[in-house]
This record gives sequence, structure tokens and C-alpha cells, in this order.
Amino acid sequence: MTKLRLFLSRIPFTLLTLTGLTIAALVTNTYFQEISKHWLNRTGFAANDLWYWRIERLFTSALVTTGGGVFWEALFFVVFVVGLAEWMTGWKRTATAFWGVHLLALILLSVIMSLAAHQLRSIGLEASELERDVGPSAGYFACLGLVSAMLKRPWNWVSGSILMLVFVTILFTPAAIGESEKLKFSADLAHLLAFPLGWLFGWFGSRTD
Repeated sequence: MTKLRLFLSRIPFTLLTLTGLTIAALVTNTYFQEISKHWLNRTGFAANDLWYWRIERLFTSALVTTGGGVFWEALFFVVFVVGLAEWMTGWKRTATAFWGVHLLALILLSVIMSLAAHQLRSIGLEASELERDVGPSAGYFACLGLVSAMLKRPWNWVSGSILMLVFVTILFTPAAIGESEKLKFSADLAHLLAFPLGWLFGWFGSRTD
């Protein structure tokens, strides 16, 4: 029990995040089923929400998933990626990476979608300011960037470059059958923003330690 307590005491933010996701899944009934339009409209974030000062959606969108298998996938990534980041860097740096980059990525996403939606569509990328999405992926991919940056040289640069290439490739990969092109693009762009922001946060932080 002592070892378990010591282990859990090193990952309080990860446990808090898991608790928040689980409670949200119970409230929205998304632990096995897909999210309903009602809950997606109440908790999801779209690019134009920022300009209407629906600031609470920046936070609620990170605690709710689209449900079913995606919910369990999110729990896995939080345990593995956020937990590893917290184990390596502590709860304060991990929490800052998760929430700070999540918020910054969504703000940047809103700006890009608002200013360049037409240009993006002209090169075949489906962009929409109105499509709402949910999920903590921007936060945990920021933590993945943090973990990558904290590796010893040259592995921080190697892993960062490889993962960045993966995110870019995914952005330009066509949507699967039945998958919304617009939602895929906004989610993939958020991930492409979140990972390098998390990496830079970790890299600058390691240089000041």
C-alpha cells in the first residue's frame, strides 16, 4: 500500500483528469454510447465560439469525448501520456502544458479558421468555423510534446521531428468513410498546433532547470 500511495502521489494531475473525464462521461452518458447532439451543442467548441465569448466551451470541450471507444481511448492516452509527463516533470509543468497549450491551440485554431477558411478550402482542406468538437486530445498531445522535449539529446529532436511529420501527414490524409471532413480537419489542425507548442514548452523549461 505504501508503494501504491507513493506512486499515486506523483501523478495527482493525471488522477484528477481521469476523474473529470469519468464524471463527464457519466453525466453525458458517453462511456459506451456516442455523444448526443444535445451534449455536443452544450459542451463542444467551434472556432466561432471564441468570437461570441463562449469561453466556458474552451474548458468543457476538454472534459467530454465523443463517446464509446473514443472515451476509453482518451483514458488510455491520459494514463500513458499525461501520466508519463507528470512522472518526468511534476504536476505543475504537466498541468500547465495540458491546459495552457489546450487553450492556446484552440485560440490559434479559431484565428486560423476565421482568417484563412477560404484559402484552406481552396487547397482542398475542409474548414468550418461552426463545427463543434470535444475531447482532451490537444491537451494530451501537448503532454506528448513535453515528454519528447524532455528526452536527452539527440532523441528529443529525433522524436519531435518524427512525431511532427506524423501529425502533418495525418492532417493531409483523407477522412475515413462516414467521418466528417470538417471535424477531422479541425481536430488534426489542433493536434498539429498542440504537439509543437508542448514540445517548445518542455524544451524552454529544460533549458532553465
